Amino acid sequence: MNMLVFLSGMGGLFTSFLLRYSSPEEINSVYGYRTKKAMSDPRLWKFAQKYSAKMFGIIAILNIIIGLFLMMFVTYSNDNYLFFELGWAVLS
Repeated sequence: MNMLVFLSGMGGLFTSFLLRYSSPEEINSVYGYRTKKAMSDPRLWKFAQKYSAKMFGIIAILNIIIGLFLMMFVTYSNDNYLFFELGWAVLS
């Protein structure tokens, strides 16, 4: 359980690379960063895909760093640690 934040960061980094290098070229309602505004214009769609992939990567790297810190320096001897780690993984 000690690796949950780290693993969610690794999954997020993979997803960020997936979005960055294989983002949908055409506007669709299935895959990509979808909002009404982003889907209203192809130029905004491309910008939203690049920006969301970049932000997802930054959050993923932050999760990896926090996960490594938690694995090295924090012991989960009480239930509060478990709730913190699960909460962080869900919120990120």
